[in-house]
Amino acid sequence: MKSRHSLYVLLVLLLFSCKSYEEMYYDVLRPAAYSVPPAIKSVVIVDNAFPFNPDNAHIAHVLGDEVRLDTVRVDTFVSVIISQLKKELDYRRFFDTVYIDTLQYNTVSDRKPYRSLTWQQVAAICERHNADAVLSLDGAEYGTSVSVQDMEVEYYATMDVRGLVYWRLFDKFSRDILYAYPQRDTLYWDGVGQDVTTSVVSFPSLKEATIELGNYLGATFADQLVPFWEPVKRRVYLTGNSHFVNAAEWLSKDNRYEAEKLWGFIYEHGNSREKGKAANNIAISLEARGEMKLAVEWAYKSYEAFEMKGVTGTADERQVAKKLYVDMVRRYRDIKKLEEQIGGLQ
Repeated sequence: MKSRHSLYVLLVLLLFSCKSYEEMYYDVLRPAAYSVPPAIKSVVIVDNAFPFNPDNAHIAHVLGDEVRLDTVRVDTFVSVIISQLKKELDYRRFFDTVYIDTLQYNTVSDRKPYRSLTWQQVAAICERHNADAVLSLDGAEYGTSVSVQDMEVEYYATMDVRGLVYWRLFDKFSRDILYAYPQRDTLYWDGVGQDVTTSVVSFPSLKEATIELGNYLGATFADQLVPFWEPVKRRVYLTGNSHFVNAAEWLSKDNRYEAEKLWGFIYEHGNSREKGKAANNIAISLEARGEMKLAVEWAYKSYEAFEMKGVTGTADERQVAKKLYVDMVRRYRDIKKLEEQIGGLQ
């Protein structure tokens, strides 16, 4: 599996910054929503969607009047989703091979929207591609709403394009439907102008917006089956007393252990606000070393210290401490699921 960045990277802190803290940005690995069985090494993506041709897919409300823009058809919507999904799965290298079956299995003559593939079809598809599983797109719908309002001093316009895609994952070994998922999402634009035309001039065309939605749906569905990297922001406190400055100096030399000793001393002897800052820093350092259980404990100590009566932190510091604790708990719970999906973590 290809990572976009190193999982644990601590940025060099600016020791002489006037800020009381430095923010770090890096990516962490999140587990997929569903754990694909290890036996499945290759998958075939299939178009099993009933053709979608409504007369009310695109509707505009302009100054109180409703207009149906039903002449716009996006027949490539499904193929865009499937193509983008394959591209994303190939990039992540979770499966050995990802195929796209070129046949369309649910035609107008069948007239059965959201119909499931039969087991005979699943077996034939797997045999033809020498694959272990079939990922079937069993339905796809889209719709666009455009609204323009007169706000007296200017016109305000919005545009949202929404989609619904229904997926099923079939396993040729167990003959089970392993996973079924109705995927819903919306892309949104807004604009202002001196008249109706200028308020919507920055919007994509209806077809362009629908295709962009298809690409987005295909790319994001991969998160349901494959672990993904997500950016996070962490705060490291640099000031509070002289020990924070000394700890920051150790950290800039990539010596987290010495920094942790100083933060530990601050936690034992400081006031509640200093305890909260020190515990926060220890939690982040432990996270960087992969000690997630201890990181959770220290993140809670930070949250607890900022909430203590007496000398407490600012509202912003309390909120940051709470968010850190919640995310550390999430990451700790993710470990077992990630081990199921990609093996032992280092």
